[in-house]
Amino acid sequence: MPPGLRGFVLHGNAFDKEQAATLHLKNMKHKKVVKRRADTSFDIPRTKVRVIGIGGGGGNIVAEIASRVSRVDFFAANTDTQDLKKAHARVRIFPFGQKLTRGLGCGMDAGLGELAARSEKDRMKKLFEGQDVSIIIASLGGGTGSGAAPVFAQAAREAKSLVLGIFTLPFEFEGKKRKEIAHSALEKIRPLVNAYTMIPNERIFKTIEKTTPFPQALSILNRKLADSLEGLIDALYSPGLINIDFADVRSVLEGRGRLAYASAVAVTGSDRAKGALNALFANSLHEYGVQGADRILFHLAADKNLKMQEVADVSRGIFSLNPKARIILGITLRPEFKDKLKAMLFAVGCAEGKQAPDLTPRLGTSRKPEKKAAQPQKKQRSVVQKKKIKRAKKVLARLAAKRAVKQHEKKEEPAEKTRKTALDLKQELDGKLREIQEEEKKWDIPAFLRVKIKR
Repeated sequence: MPPGLRGFVLHGNAFDKEQAATLHLKNMKHKKVVKRRADTSFDIPRTKVRVIGIGGGGGNIVAEIASRVSRVDFFAANTDTQDLKKAHARVRIFPFGQKLTRGLGCGMDAGLGELAARSEKDRMKKLFEGQDVSIIIASLGGGTGSGAAPVFAQAAREAKSLVLGIFTLPFEFEGKKRKEIAHSALEKIRPLVNAYTMIPNERIFKTIEKTTPFPQALSILNRKLADSLEGLIDALYSPGLINIDFADVRSVLEGRGRLAYASAVAVTGSDRAKGALNALFANSLHEYGVQGADRILFHLAADKNLKMQEVADVSRGIFSLNPKARIILGITLRPEFKDKLKAMLFAVGCAEGKQAPDLTPRLGTSRKPEKKAAQPQKKQRSVVQKKKIKRAKKVLARLAAKRAVKQHEKKEEPAEKTRKTALDLKQELDGKLREIQEEEKKWDIPAFLRVKIKR
């Protein structure tokens, strides 16, 4: 009897074999239906990400990213209705502050931009409801982006969404006033976002040539931003050998107002691991590096020929930045990536103004370059040591002055009081001994002979 029928026979007392077989077949059919229903009802939860570009500059950046990145909602928010009509087909529009601005822009009036945003904050909150991660992009220095970006960030926080800010700063030739508006807005935004990246537009001159047209230069800047954001979104949505999920992103973004570094590169060639590592830390858009970062997320995507040694080389270079950092790795295999290695790095907690070091020597077996790099640190002196050295120098200077005075006084003393050497003392002693011996010889001669000698 088949094993599936034994439970229905009950030692031959309840059913015969035909009844048991019929009941068994019905039970098996029921199990298949239940299993099929379970398979169709199961749904894999996806991280919900929404990207909002604020103002004209933010809208242009979002349009560039939307043309390349899928699986994410894109919005362009602006007071200027004319500018919103130029939005990309994949970008939904969010007009606000129409009563205050009459459908026009805010110029350089950040106060007007803030009032326009606050007047529709309740409607703004609905934009962020249910979103796991909200990415706010704005070009600071103008009225709409600088004034409204802090209000959007606050609304996202109140909707219990993680907030990542991507902000560009004006060119130097745009004037001091725009720069002041941008930095003032950045100070307001910092405590309202979990992390933010800061990209001065001036950095584009590190990439383009002098003959590059202005519209093309801005497009290059937007494309570089799109590369970094595309790499981060791909890491979230691409299933692979080692997945990165929302829990990983949340652990990296926890906190407030932390400076972040984002970079994504694609490298080919036999030495692609070293090339990818160096390119990740050489993002020309950032004026700071990954120094000080204590939370790092990086993702590697390649074809099935991805070598274990390549993963180890890139991982070792990233781990060497801060061994105590919380580091999360994701790996995805893609058949279309023939001989290509795509790497993404997202680091949070960076120190402003510190460039990342060249980590090429760390990929090799030799440790000599590390020792040489450590030598200058040993020579550095603390503030206390410098004060002690300064005090010691003053004491030595006073002693030297006293010694010089004493030497001068000795020179002015008579020659008789000059100090005699051992040779001078010996010669003087020998002379006195000779005189005494001569006197003794005179007393040994009889008196009458001494008188004759005198005569």
